[in-house]
Amino acid sequence: MNQAASNGKRMIGAHWIRVGIVVVLAWLIPSPHPMPTTEQAGPPTFEQLPGDLPWEVATIEPQHGAAGFWAIADSDGRALGYVARTMPDAQDVVGYRGPSEAVVVIDAQRRIVSVGLLDSADTVEHVQVVRNSDEFFAQFQSWTWGEIDRRKKVDAVSGATLTSLALAQGLIQRMGGEAGSLVFADPLGIDDVRDWFPDARRLTGGPATWDVIDADGNQIGTVVRTGPLVDDVIGYQGPSEWLVRMGDGDVVKDLKLLTTFDNEPYVDWVRQEKYYWKRFTDMTASQLGQLDLEAESIEGVSGATMSSIAMTQTLVDAMARYGDAEPDVAEATDPPFWHSIRFANSDAWMIGLLVALGLLHQFGGFRYRSLRRTWLIAVFVIVGLYAGNLLSLALLAGWSAEGIAWRLAPGLAAIAAVALLLPPVNKSNPYCNHLCPHGAIQQWVRHGSKSRRRVSVRRDVDIWLRRIPGGLLTIAYVVLLFRPTVDLSGWEPFHAYLFRIAGLGSIVFALATLAVATVIPMAYCRYGCPTGYLIDYVRRAGDGRKLAVADLVLVGLLVLAIARHWVMG
Repeated sequence: MNQAASNGKRMIGAHWIRVGIVVVLAWLIPSPHPMPTTEQAGPPTFEQLPGDLPWEVATIEPQHGAAGFWAIADSDGRALGYVARTMPDAQDVVGYRGPSEAVVVIDAQRRIVSVGLLDSADTVEHVQVVRNSDEFFAQFQSWTWGEIDRRKKVDAVSGATLTSLALAQGLIQRMGGEAGSLVFADPLGIDDVRDWFPDARRLTGGPATWDVIDADGNQIGTVVRTGPLVDDVIGYQGPSEWLVRMGDGDVVKDLKLLTTFDNEPYVDWVRQEKYYWKRFTDMTASQLGQLDLEAESIEGVSGATMSSIAMTQTLVDAMARYGDAEPDVAEATDPPFWHSIRFANSDAWMIGLLVALGLLHQFGGFRYRSLRRTWLIAVFVIVGLYAGNLLSLALLAGWSAEGIAWRLAPGLAAIAAVALLLPPVNKSNPYCNHLCPHGAIQQWVRHGSKSRRRVSVRRDVDIWLRRIPGGLLTIAYVVLLFRPTVDLSGWEPFHAYLFRIAGLGSIVFALATLAVATVIPMAYCRYGCPTGYLIDYVRRAGDGRKLAVADLVLVGLLVLAIARHWVMG
């Protein structure tokens, strides 16, 4: 009896060691948007200097001057000019995914000789396109340090617009100039305001505030474009710019989405939701500039939440800068904790389902076939089609690297908590068994054990097929270690449940797995789901689970992750 108890304790200890290693592995996933730390990096190396310099640089002074420049000289010691980095001045200029750092070389007359890209938190593909564009970097050679025109036109790199413009705007910030907006650099035209002012003939002012003038030279209105005020609030794929019609007393009378880097169909949904945007009219610029979206429970446009919230925040930030709207510091108090949580209708449904799940489990409701099948339909419709709140490798990897978005998605965070915290403690797997929409629909379409359409998988084949989910999980983790920007959403069929935006490939993938499940019961859950494999791996098994090959792989991944962190930081 004592021996059995001792073995049980060892098994439980081994289980919690597994769980602990999984937590450490999640913590070691690198951020896809690392912030460059260049303040202690010192001068650029010779290899980091632009390759089109007209000189042969032989020395770079190790100590920089007061303005952050390092002097450069040729082999005879003759001064050639200076070299600088754009960090940390450009640290808050975000491109597609993060900031970029440039190296700048100027001559003795403060003219820019050459510019190069040192590093970027943007995607590899975007960065490479910018690096290869000689025309993009050549346009800076006409600039003089500290004398940049705030409305200077910058030609972006096609296919990497945000990355290249962020690099250029970061350069201007490093130069100490006012950049205006390089992202929204196109001039405002009469056609942009004609639907509001049919008699408009010309515009005066700018770059943010414009007076509308008629044929007699009378001012007939005022509009504000948000681009020159705010262009760094990123939606699903990029920033957006509004045109705002102002009335007497700086009252917002109407809004128009002028330009956006977000994609369809999000933008169409945002434009069509007139009622949502109506709430922001008839407010003064000062009132709108002080609006707290979370405190006011503003949840965005359904189906385009990320895009619409970013567009709304752009509008608020722009009006704050336009009207110098600042809250009264003396009266400011910290809002209650719960005000920081954005709680949408879908979150209420998720919490309600979790409560219902607990009650059904407690009182044995799943013993009744009709009730269980009704539950499966509810999960498929509410969690899957309505909310799209499925756990996936992409979600777990992103949250591990960047933090859990529980304030923005409390319902999804609650489901994740139930899915990941209960299995290690009480041996259950509530997510895979009761909450996963893809699992629910597979349970619906499977045939009974006596059905002629049911295919039995040979035992030796079954053993090999069951290794696929663990193999996919291992490969995904190794890829994340060395390429944290990889998009894992295509590795699983769950993206199809966001059917409004899902691509045809995701939908076909999901349907194919369901088709297989009609002849091989729960085929994807058993032979293809790495997320389910992870949840089941940390589940506390009845026998404590003896050491297996998966445990050796886990230790190997831990060694690899620590080595990667040690070498690459």
